[in-house]
Amino acid sequence: MIIPAGIALLSLAGTLNGQGRKTIEEKGIMQQTVHEYFLAEGMNKPVVEKIEKYNEEGEVIEIQEFNKLGEVQLWEKYVYDEEGNLVEEIFLDEKGKVTRTEKSIYKDGLRVEKQFFDERGRLFKKKEYLYEYR
Repeated sequence: MIIPAGIALLSLAGTLNGQGRKTIEEKGIMQQTVHEYFLAEGMNKPVVEKIEKYNEEGEVIEIQEFNKLGEVQLWEKYVYDEEGNLVEEIFLDEKGKVTRTEKSIYKDGLRVEKQFFDERGRLFKKKEYLYEYR
């Protein structure tokens, strides 16, 4: 029997950086900045490669990635519900303007739908998650 249901998303904090969500929460880390050195290219000064920001629960709430010229290559923000489910992903351009938003809807702790919105907030696609139970 196929029943609409979703799956809980894995914690982004544990998969995006070297620290686990629990460690980030316990140590009260609010932000991690990664510097990169391009030594072979004669660049001995650090260049910011990535900035990750966290909420009090240790969940990633924002990521910015940069190229060696300091230009934004990736900028995303994340929103979680009270159960820790990732409910909204916001994608921004280099100036911070929203280019796309993805929203996940949960039922009984499982994702049942994901909605995709354009830069004007118009729904342009959605996915429904169906699962089979034993």
